[in-house]
Amino acid sequence: MCIELSDQLGTFEQKVAMFQKTVKKSFSLEGRGLHFGKDVSIVVHPAPADHGIVFKRTDVDHHHAYIKASFENVSKTYLRTQLTNSFGVSVITAEHILAAFAGLGIHNALIELNEAEVPIFDGSSRIFVKAILEAGVAELEKKTKLYKVVNSIRVGNSDAWAELRPANTFSIDFEMNWPGTALNRQSLDMPIVNGAFVREICDSRTFCRKSDVVRLKDEGFALGGGIENAIVVGENEMTAQNGLRYADECIRHKILDALGDLSLVGRPILGKFISCSGGHGLTNLLLRECFKRGDIFVSEDFSDGDRDKLPGFDISESDTQNIL
Repeated sequence: MCIELSDQLGTFEQKVAMFQKTVKKSFSLEGRGLHFGKDVSIVVHPAPADHGIVFKRTDVDHHHAYIKASFENVSKTYLRTQLTNSFGVSVITAEHILAAFAGLGIHNALIELNEAEVPIFDGSSRIFVKAILEAGVAELEKKTKLYKVVNSIRVGNSDAWAELRPANTFSIDFEMNWPGTALNRQSLDMPIVNGAFVREICDSRTFCRKSDVVRLKDEGFALGGGIENAIVVGENEMTAQNGLRYADECIRHKILDALGDLSLVGRPILGKFISCSGGHGLTNLLLRECFKRGDIFVSEDFSDGDRDKLPGFDISESDTQNIL
């Protein structure tokens, strides 16, 4: 059973908060992978409650094709989040589409791809968010569960670390330092509740050092990258197609990536994530340590009192003005 939440793009407003959600109808997108530069088609389908986010590679044997979006399936974190199943089949650069689903409070969908890498589009989650909102959001018959952070945990070292701590709302506090570049130091502490991700984070683009571009391509990465899908950070300026969308767009993108990586626990997290100079690897290590310890999270049913504490609930039309 599905309960319809939105009928048309111009009147999108998501009100109900307690039940699991999926997309209302299937939709397709075509683009190019950032790192390997191959054209790829994806089709996103509705999924039942407790299905989770699952990728399906349509270019491999169907018995080996399914890859669950889980922190336990993260196999590589250099420059991207790569998920790999027990048969060695992977999905690459999954973090932007995962952030889109998490930011909209959706934790059930089947994503078909005819190549290994999720398309990069403009380097943000904007295209994914727009497509999901156009397809509509459907409520399922089972209530949402969340992980409440009840004890603090930190991984890393003095130079780069990631932490989860108890808090009454979900928020991400990120700091990064690139001395000797135009980025220099950026930091942002933002509650990611209701429509905040859609309104302030989802259109923030990925970025790289200008000095790294040639090296990355020589290593076989960023083959589909360019000024149309990344911010290039030089010593004295940052270059992006049509200019920066925010003065602190790079740190906003780090928050976007973190949300996508944190969503790999399979349900919303009620707590505060803090990181200094972290990335995909530290976030994944943090999640693994959380479940290894066993005393960081408690599982709770979502209640109506939680609706203003988590992303994706009570998204208003005004939140979507820069997206749709």
